[in-house]
Amino acid sequence: MPPGLTPRRMELLTALHRLSLRQSSVSITDLANVMNIGRKTILDHLTALRSLGLVQASDGRHAALALTDDGRAAIHVGIPIYGQIAAGPPTLAEQNPDDYTPSLDVLLGVREGDFLLCVRGDSMTGIGVMDGNHVLVRPTQEVRDGEVAVVLIPGENAATLKRFYLFGDQVTLQSENPNHPLMTFHASEVLIQGRMIAHFGQPGPRRRE
Repeated sequence: MPPGLTPRRMELLTALHRLSLRQSSVSITDLANVMNIGRKTILDHLTALRSLGLVQASDGRHAALALTDDGRAAIHVGIPIYGQIAAGPPTLAEQNPDDYTPSLDVLLGVREGDFLLCVRGDSMTGIGVMDGNHVLVRPTQEVRDGEVAVVLIPGENAATLKRFYLFGDQVTLQSENPNHPLMTFHASEVLIQGRMIAHFGQPGPRRRE
C-alpha cells in the first residue's frame, strides 16, 4: 500500500471506483453524498490522493474524477497469493507472497445487480455446492441448456437451484445428486430468476465440533 494511503482514503478510492461503474462522470459532490462526509473533507483527501498519483481530475469548476492506473491497482490489492500448493508430497511453503488478488468483485466479474443466495439442501453437491454455501447469481430470464439456474417452480414459495433444460414446451430441472429425481414442468409454469456464476463455501461436509 503506498505511503499516505490511509483507510479513509482507501474507502474514497473504492467509492470512486464503484461510482464510475454506474455513471459516466463522478464529481466531488457525488463522492461526498455516497460517503456522507463534507465536500471540504473530500477535497482534502483528493488533494493527497492526487499528489500520490492515484486520482486525476478534469479541469473546470465541475471536475470529473477518475482513478489512475496506480489508483485502480491500489484498490485491487486483496488476498495474498503464496504461489502454488502441491496435492501430493508436501512442499516448503514460501513466506513472501508472489502476488495479491484483485478485490473479489473484480476477480469474479461481479456486475451491478448480481446477488448472493445461501444454499439449503444437498441437491447440488455433485458440483461442490454444499448445504450452507453461498452462490453468486446474475439476474436473467434466459439461460442455456445445462446451466445452473435459480428457478421458481409451481406450488413453491421459494426458488430452487438446478440445472435447466428446455425441451419444446417442457422444462426439466436436474439435480447434481442421484438421490434427487428430475423435476419436469410445462415451460409456462416456471420462472427463471437468474444464473449461478460462482459459489463459495466448504468443499465438503462441515466438521461438527
